[in-house]
Amino acid sequence: MCYSCSKLIDNEEILHTVAFLKEMKARHEVYASTWVGVVPIAPYEADNRIRAGILEATVYLATRQGIPKDFDVSAVVEGYEQSINSLDPNFKVVVTTTSNHVQHDILPIGKAIPDLKMIFPRANYHDVANAWKSMVENGDDIILTTEQFQFRGSPLFESLNKPSPKTKLVISKSKKKYDTTVYFVSGSERFELGAGDAYLADGTKKIDIEGSLLDGFFTYKYSGFTEIGLETSFCYHQSAWLGQPFNNVKNYHKIKKAYDFLMVHPDAAIEVEVHAYGSTLSMGVSATTDYSVFHDRFKFIIELTEMLISVSRKVGKNLNFKTTEIGLQEMDMLMSYALVFDAPVQFKLIAGSSIINVPVSSDDKTKFDTLQSEESDDPLQLTVNPILNLYGNLISFPKLTRTFSAYDVTYATHHHADGTETDLCIITANDNTEFCSFMDTDGEFILLEESDLDLIEDIE
Repeated sequence: MCYSCSKLIDNEEILHTVAFLKEMKARHEVYASTWVGVVPIAPYEADNRIRAGILEATVYLATRQGIPKDFDVSAVVEGYEQSINSLDPNFKVVVTTTSNHVQHDILPIGKAIPDLKMIFPRANYHDVANAWKSMVENGDDIILTTEQFQFRGSPLFESLNKPSPKTKLVISKSKKKYDTTVYFVSGSERFELGAGDAYLADGTKKIDIEGSLLDGFFTYKYSGFTEIGLETSFCYHQSAWLGQPFNNVKNYHKIKKAYDFLMVHPDAAIEVEVHAYGSTLSMGVSATTDYSVFHDRFKFIIELTEMLISVSRKVGKNLNFKTTEIGLQEMDMLMSYALVFDAPVQFKLIAGSSIINVPVSSDDKTKFDTLQSEESDDPLQLTVNPILNLYGNLISFPKLTRTFSAYDVTYATHHHADGTETDLCIITANDNTEFCSFMDTDGEFILLEESDLDLIEDIE
C-alpha cells in the first residue's frame, strides 16, 4: 500500500482488522480482474465527440471566446458519468444536471450488499446520534455535510470525502407505497372521489401519510405523533390543470359530480381508505373535524371554472390555463358578467350595501350632490367595457350596464399611511334601491394577443 493508506489503517486498528483487510483485498482483486485486457484510458477519451465538447468548453472558460450555446454539454456529462461509474462496479450512478446544481443518483447493482461504512469524528457523535434517533422515532431525514463524516469501503463513495459545507448527504427512511381510495361521506351516503397512491413514512412515535389523486388535483396528508393523534391537511391544486383547456380539464366530469354531492351534503366528511396486506385501514371520518374551509375552496374552484367554460364557449376558441393565478378584480368582474350570461337580472338591494366609491375634489362635491335620488328621478347608470386577464388569456368583454333606481350619497375622507388624504363620494343603497344589470347583446367576446394592449389607449 501507499504511505497514506498504510498510515490510515495503522491509525484505525479497530475498523481495519485482519479479516477486514483480507476481504477488501479479495474484492479489489475481483474488481481489477475485470480490467485485464482493457486499454487503460479514461472513458471519455474513447469518444471524439466527448473530447471535442470538453475541449470547446475549456477554451471558452479560459478565453471567453467561442459560442457557449454550441457546447456539446450532453457529451461532457456523458463522459463524466462514464468516468464516475468506473469507480465501483457495485453501483450505477445517474447524473442529472441543471443550471445551478448536479445531482447524483447512486443505485446498487445486483443482490450483493457492498461493505460500505461511514466514519464519524468523535466531535460529531452526539449530533449524529440525536439525528439517527429522530429518524427512527419520527421518520425525519438525516442531513449531513461532508465535513461531518467520511465513507470507507467503496472507491465511488470515498471520492465524495472531500469536506465541503455545500455538499450534503440526505439519509431518509424508505417510504412504503399503498393503494388508497378517497370518499366524501355523509351518513350512509358515500361518493368515491378517486383512487391513487399514498406513501407512508413511519417511525416508532410518529407517522406521515401523503397521497394524491385525480392527476395531482387533490392531495392529502396525515401527520403526527401516534400517542396524541394525527393532524390532517387537504388541498386542491389548480396547477394540475396547467396547459389544459378550460372546457376539458382532466377528470372534470368526476370532479363536477363531487361538487354536486357536496351541494346536497355540505357537511360531508373525507375518508381515506389505505389498502395494505389484504386489509383496509380507514382514516379521516370524524364528527369533530371541520371540513367547511376545504369544501368552500373546492366549491369556489368549480364555480369559477364553470364561468371560464362559459367564456370559452362565447369566445368560440379553446382557452387554456396558462398560469395558476387570477386577480381579484378579474374574479369580481367575471362574476358580474356570469350573472347576465343568459339574461338580464333585476333584484332589490339591501339598504346600506355599497354601490360605488368615487374619489372627488372639493369643487366636484356640488356636482355629486345633484345625484341625490330625492332631487332627481334619473337612475344611476354605470357602464364597463373591460379587458380581463383570465389565467393568461386576454379577453375583451362586451359592454355591461348596471342601473340603480335609488341611492344615497355621502362623503368621507380616507387617511393614507403616508399622511395624505383622499375625499370620497360614497354611493350606497337605501330601502328603495332596485338593481338591474344587462350585457350588450350585440357585443362580442374577443380573444386578444398581449401586443393588442399596446393599441388600446382608453379602457373604461
